[in-house]
Parts: sequence; C-alpha cells; structure tokens
Amino acid sequence: MKKRWIYLLTAVLCTVGVYAGKPVVSKAVPLEADAGGFVDGDCSLTIYPEDPGKEEADRFGEDLAEADVVIDLYQVARAVKVPGSDTYRYQALPGYGLTIPDYPADGDWAAFAQEAAVDALEKDATHTLVKSGIATGAATDVEAGLYLIIARGSDLTKVEDYKIEVTQKDEAMGEDISRLATIANSHKNTYLFAPQLVSLPTKEADSDGVINTANPGEWVYDLVVNLKPEQAARFGSLEIVKTLSEYEAEEGVPESVTCVFEVTGRLGGEQVYSEVESITFTAAGQERVVLDQIPAMAEVTVREVYSGAGYQLTTPGDRQATIAADAVVSVDFENVYDGRRVHGHGIKNQFVQDESGTWHWYSDPAQDGAGNEGTPPTHGPSQS
Repeated sequence: MKKRWIYLLTAVLCTVGVYAGKPVVSKAVPLEADAGGFVDGDCSLTIYPEDPGKEEADRFGEDLAEADVVIDLYQVARAVKVPGSDTYRYQALPGYGLTIPDYPADGDWAAFAQEAAVDALEKDATHTLVKSGIATGAATDVEAGLYLIIARGSDLTKVEDYKIEVTQKDEAMGEDISRLATIANSHKNTYLFAPQLVSLPTKEADSDGVINTANPGEWVYDLVVNLKPEQAARFGSLEIVKTLSEYEAEEGVPESVTCVFEVTGRLGGEQVYSEVESITFTAAGQERVVLDQIPAMAEVTVREVYSGAGYQLTTPGDRQATIAADAVVSVDFENVYDGRRVHGHGIKNQFVQDESGTWHWYSDPAQDGAGNEGTPPTHGPSQS
C-alpha cells in the first residue's frame, strides 16, 4: 500500500448512518419480500464527486471535473425482510468478514466502511463488484442491500494505483491513525476519497439526524449521494543541467567555477516557488541539480544570475518549463571560457534547524570558520 505524508479525512462520511445526499423516489407502501425472503423492489443510486449545489467558492469545480472520477460499486450484503416488521436486516456476502449490525444506526459505520474496503480491495472481492467505472451523475440500478462506494480516477485501473494509506489525527486518542483511501488526480491536485457505505432502500433522517430502517416515514428506493473529497496539491521536480564545455586552470592549478541560478515558479498568476541553487565545476564536463516539491503545473523561470568568473553563456537568456506532477522536467545551460583571467569562486550556505530548534550552518565547499559544520547533510528537517 502506498503511504502518503498527507493528513486528511476530516470528512463527514457518506455512510449508512449519515449520507450526504437526498431521496429521489419514496414509496409509502411497506417492504415486500421475494421468494427467497430478500427485500423486493428496484433501487437506484446516483453519485456525484461533490455536492453540485454547493456555493461556487466552496466547490472544487473544473479541477475536480478534470480528475474524471468514476465509481466502483461493491455489494457487501443483501437486505433480508424481517418477518412481521416493516424493516430488514443484512446478510453479508462471502468475502466480507465484518459483523454488520441489525440496524443502520448501530455501530461505527466509518470503521465498517474501512473493513469492507480492505476486504474488497486487498482480498480481491471481485465477485461482489456490481458495477465498475460508473460515470458520476449516472443512475445505477441495483437490488436492495448494503453497498460499498469506491471512488477513483478513470485512468487508475489497478488497485495499487488508486489505493493509498493516509494519516488522520485522532483528537480523542491523541495519536495518529492510518486509514485506507482512494484517489483521483487532476494535473494540479490529488483528490482523496474515504470508502463509504450506503444502504438501499433507506429512510430519511429523523429529528436527531439518525438514519435507521426502523424510522417512520416512506421508504427511499432512489438515492442521490454527494461525496466529500479532500484536496491535496501535487508536486514535481526541476532538473538544471549545466555544461561547462571549456575549463581554464590558473597556471595549471584547478580553480572552482561556480554557476548560480535563480528559480521562480508561478501558478495562476501567483508566485508559488522561489529558490537559489548553484553548481560548481573543477573541470570541463556536465553537472546537474534537481529541485523537488515544486507545485505541479507551475510555470518556472530559471535565470543564471552568475556564470562563473571568466565564463559566459553560449545562449543567453532565461529558461522556462512547466512542472509536471510526479515527474522531472529539465532545462539546459552551457558556459564557455571567455578568455579573461578573473579570480573568483562561490559558496553555497545552508542553514538547517533541528528538532530542538537549534540552527546549524553548513556550506559547500565547507568553510574554515567558527560555527561551520562542513558540507550540508543530504536531508534536513527544514531549511532557510
């Protein structure tokens, strides 16, 4: 299972006990059973990736639409009519190990949804996959029963591609807990969905907001459900490739040549990235440096602000690139010796704060100075 650093799932789950949707068709007549004792009658489920009625400012809108969310629908249990009562109980289908309560108001349905999703996705319960790749907003006809909703991107067809593990802070327990989630990607963002359970037919919520098949009122056979995804930014990397086609030693003594680059990234007219990086040579050849955690789809401009003492660009000007999510894009620079003998060198300083809040000074090349701790570490908790 892929693990992500993302903290998420403050979502109100669309479960049997709480659903973010609305009834479409209700029937005032009591439930009927077929010859096998199962609840008789046609049901339908329509699912949207988010509530289409939300205020525009609160919607993910076109970016979520670009992620092209589809639904996989698993049947977890059948609905068995309770003799002498206008209600039903669940009969779990083979492959699902969870103990399902008699009434939807009972139990932790968010946890039940997690268990069902583990059984369906990790234990390959493909025999209960009723429909795969359902377009959101399309009505799907189903029989009465308990269903698991799995949302994913249409381009993510393998379970290992759309199933991830996320971390949620449990305020009551004061510790992190891991949950299974599924994803869909736009160019800029990842949308994370909690697995959710819905039951059909159902009842509208009572005055306390509780949905229970024993509630009074009409049976709802056709249901619209609005999912509640979390959004997380996607990132990519930039590689600066530098070629020093000529190198001039000073009277046979190698002298380092440092080139300095200024990188800025803009997204939607807003600056979202700024960094200064350097590459140092002690001989002709090619070197490169990779900058990570740049927002996807950012338009980056790379400017060589210092070409090294006595060197110049073969092709002047900035370089531009568009960052792609989970990928590395490259820009190229080439310098040649310009015939001047100019002494100079560059130093890259790095200040790293450890977990105790203490700052450490590193430099490349390492400096012989009070407080300097040599060349920078490969990774640091934070940098400034």
